Amino acid sequence: MKTSEDLVKIVFDAIDGARDEIIAFGRDIWRHPEPGYKEVRTSRAVEEKFRALGLSPRTGLALTGVRADLPCGAPGPTLAILGEMDSLVIPSHPECDPATGAVHACGHNAILAGMLGAATGLARSGVAADLAGRLVFMACPAEECIDISWRKTLIDDGKVPMLGGKQAMIFEGAFDDVDLSFMLHGSGGKPPNGYGASYHNGFVMKRVVFTGKAAHAAGQPNKSRNALSAANLAMTALAFLRERDCADGHARMHGIITSGGDVVNVIPDKVVMEYQIRNDDMEKIAAMSADFDQAVRGCASALGCGADIATFCGYMPTKEDQDLGRVYAGVVNDYFDPDAKIRTDGFSAGSTDMGDVSTILPALHGYCPGMGGTAHGADFFVADEDVAYIRNAKIAAAMAVRLLCDGATLARPIAAKKASLMSVADYKAFVRRIEGRAEKAD
Repeated sequence: MKTSEDLVKIVFDAIDGARDEIIAFGRDIWRHPEPGYKEVRTSRAVEEKFRALGLSPRTGLALTGVRADLPCGAPGPTLAILGEMDSLVIPSHPECDPATGAVHACGHNAILAGMLGAATGLARSGVAADLAGRLVFMACPAEECIDISWRKTLIDDGKVPMLGGKQAMIFEGAFDDVDLSFMLHGSGGKPPNGYGASYHNGFVMKRVVFTGKAAHAAGQPNKSRNALSAANLAMTALAFLRERDCADGHARMHGIITSGGDVVNVIPDKVVMEYQIRNDDMEKIAAMSADFDQAVRGCASALGCGADIATFCGYMPTKEDQDLGRVYAGVVNDYFDPDAKIRTDGFSAGSTDMGDVSTILPALHGYCPGMGGTAHGADFFVADEDVAYIRNAKIAAAMAVRLLCDGATLARPIAAKKASLMSVADYKAFVRRIEGRAEKAD
């Protein structure tokens, strides 16, 4: 009978044998970035890789998501390893797509390459026969919560149910049979730093349409109701709110004007603003959301304008499973960096739709080094391909082996915690309440 160490070595050999292939995939996705729900080429590339491994992928999940299953040799829990497909849009990045401004300035190409590298090692090595349960590999779209007005049209047209990709996949049932899950995001630290897992803020998304009355900006400004002035006044009021709502250190409130008028000599009668309101607890977020609405409506009213506020459920706060964290830390220390001091209970003010996954099942949003520059910045780059792509794949594959070997001894008690978390049905109802949507059958 093969031991866990035997199985990990077999998988690592398979990943090493596919090293050039995995790195080439990571580079290819870097060179062809696509923002959320537009990952058509990326989705096709993932599908082709899965088919080449002998898997039968399901496509079209949340428009562009892909899922492939690898059965194990004995019954047991279902473990999902996740990758992310979408890019950001930063036109000032030197390697962005010149036509769209898209660029992988958060390293999702490395997350995706790591997931596919793990799938390659686990599928080609044949070790699944010695594991218990089922392995699921998911390429998830639209983690970056951008293009809100466009995504709203997708929701209104019934093409996706939610802003975020993992949220949409939950609504569509892609996680119904999953018992536990993890993913490995790239980080900028150099080994032995750059590892860990952090609790993340949740958030709600606000889209505000200020409406006024247009008039000639020079000839008859007295006939106008300036929607841009209402937006500016609202942004000032929201800035003043920060001393009250952002006092606990975890809260964040930030936004942009996405449409501020059409021509300079016409006072704008329509201005669109987007904001994110973040905190580590949904009740806190709800209170901040109410303050936001009151301030925005009051400022619009003060200038004789209207304000239509749409609230979207952004992402839930993450709940890092500490048992999964111990498996992750053990793999890193045993196989890669014995001196790494790994925390799996840190905090990040940022947000991820992995928080929604962690709301319904035990999950971990871990990190793997290999990236450089500023996250979400114009200087972001892949600093070390062997770490960002190959080590990412090996950590994920080794975690899967340790969790599902020996009859899934480690995975079973973790998977059992799913029963104490929010059900998918309750999650959907909670999201609808936040957004003010009516209950409906799925």
